[in-house]
Amino acid sequence: MTRDITIVGAGWAGLAAAVKATQLGLRVQLFDAAHAPGGRAKSVAHQGLLFDNGQHALIGAYSETLGLIQTMGLQPQALFDRQALKWQYPKGECFELPQDAYPLKALRSLLFSKRFSVREKSTLMKPLFFSVSQALWGKADDTVDQLFKGVSPKIMRDIISPLCLSALNTPISVASANTFMRVLKDAFANAPQSCEFLFPLLPLSDIFPLPCLNWLRERGARIQLNHRIDDLQALEPQVPVVLAVPPWQASLLTQDKYPQWSMLAKNLKHRAIASIYVKGLRAESGSKQVPYEPGPLMCLNDHDESEDCVHPQFGLQLGVNASSRDSHPRRAEHWALIVSAADPNARQTIIENALKAAREQLKLEDAQLELCTVEKRATFSCDAHLQRPPCWIDTGLMAAGDYVQGPYPSTLEGAVRSGFQAVSQLVDASLV
Repeated sequence: MTRDITIVGAGWAGLAAAVKATQLGLRVQLFDAAHAPGGRAKSVAHQGLLFDNGQHALIGAYSETLGLIQTMGLQPQALFDRQALKWQYPKGECFELPQDAYPLKALRSLLFSKRFSVREKSTLMKPLFFSVSQALWGKADDTVDQLFKGVSPKIMRDIISPLCLSALNTPISVASANTFMRVLKDAFANAPQSCEFLFPLLPLSDIFPLPCLNWLRERGARIQLNHRIDDLQALEPQVPVVLAVPPWQASLLTQDKYPQWSMLAKNLKHRAIASIYVKGLRAESGSKQVPYEPGPLMCLNDHDESEDCVHPQFGLQLGVNASSRDSHPRRAEHWALIVSAADPNARQTIIENALKAAREQLKLEDAQLELCTVEKRATFSCDAHLQRPPCWIDTGLMAAGDYVQGPYPSTLEGAVRSGFQAVSQLVDASLV
């Protein structure tokens, strides 16, 4: 038995595995092909400014992720602006959850919402029955669209579709109902803070990836960035390995020796996320142009898109600065408009639709593009009946990443938990 462990990949899964291994007294060697840690959830520089590449908020249900951040000696309350789950529609109406531990508070919020009629609310009985029966007896997976068949189109467009897209990055037409309901249960049926939004107050890289790298170095980890591993044979023999790279890279590394596992990883479909950063001016609230005060999270989902979305579903306010123009009070605002399950080949159309939404729905004057990022393989497509590869590849070789078998979709929480799981299984098998 060795006390060494090799981790390939310094995304959130690989960093979580490295922290867990270090806590257990193992000697960690960590490789990553990029020049900075964080994988697909880190800060990127553009024209002297830092932007987060797609991960704009966490939720309170990310218990393992928040615990990992605390392990670095950091306090989440100093890193995030914690707000109750609430979003606003462009005409000023809101959807928000009550701040209590009532297990059906999401449903209760819908039932008391003035945005929907009594008849529209009554259509929710079928998915409510499903959630109870699934919890009691289990149920074969279905698509979210099929689960909510018969529910009011307005509720589907205003609540179910944006929730599914933001949680699973998968359209309701193919998204796994079981996974969707698991996410809703963990977020909405537990303590009130589980469904709160946590908006980063610092660039995402400064919240975890960079502090984690420093924490590991201080404890003796050997870290090599800008070092790509193209062949598992190049790694030190007899040392257990955690393969914490994206599934397409893991598939290439394992295709010769572990073809069955490699094929499961290769067969995963992927979904893009587009983040369009815009800035513009806003007149004072209460004017004819802006009759209400926009909230920090706006639901812009007024298009029914079953696949390859090109319209933003949410807008997040990133900053407000005082400004003026022609002696009329104005303020300069910065927003991130998010297109989940985005069409990766429609970048210009996405930008045009985002700018239109900024002007017409957010009421921003002189809306201008700052940056558009399209992460083409941001997540795996969390489809119904999906077969995901297991964490265990072979004796002494584990996979870690948000795509391995587990109850969650492609999220930071799933990545962190998979990193912990990979190291725990190596230890339980007495391989380290």
